[in-house]
Amino acid sequence: MSRSRTWSFATARGSVRVAPGELRIRRGVARSVAAAGSALVSGRLPSALRDGGWSGIAALAAIVPAAAEWLLAGGGTAQTAIGLLGLLTAVGGVAASVARERTTTVSYRDVEHVAFDDGELAIVHRSEDGDGERETETVRPRDDAERADAAVALRLRGVDLRGVEDDEAVSRTVVDAPKSELLA
Repeated sequence: MSRSRTWSFATARGSVRVAPGELRIRRGVARSVAAAGSALVSGRLPSALRDGGWSGIAALAAIVPAAAEWLLAGGGTAQTAIGLLGLLTAVGGVAASVARERTTTVSYRDVEHVAFDDGELAIVHRSEDGDGERETETVRPRDDAERADAAVALRLRGVDLRGVEDDEAVSRTVVDAPKSELLA
């Protein structure tokens, strides 16, 4: 635990801080870009590109004709400049999407449970909108020691843990510990 009364554990794509009032799931930029690349390789569209929206469509509409003119006419024109502006807009939109997805904050009052399943932690919580919908944030601790640290920190914060009985990395002390109360 740090001086700010937070625990943290490293994940495959960043870190999770188990703070006094909330969980802060932080994903690293390099790891987010690597995840986007692996999604493309596996044939899926990464969320950063799905969120490109109208800026991505406008960029494609400007880039394709500009690239064709560049190749056919052999030089730059005003249309090429507009295409580059569209490209810059699309890259900015994707960058904003990646930055927005980097950190997720979940209040303990919204957390229903955390499931330990096959090396991953599924954090099931109510949505921030207050509509009662369930959302799931999935994180993969970097190794067994990080998974054990996650179990201890979450148990001490009063989070309902599921599947820890079958997890060999989690100590019996955490599994057999009485449920703690969520402090305000």
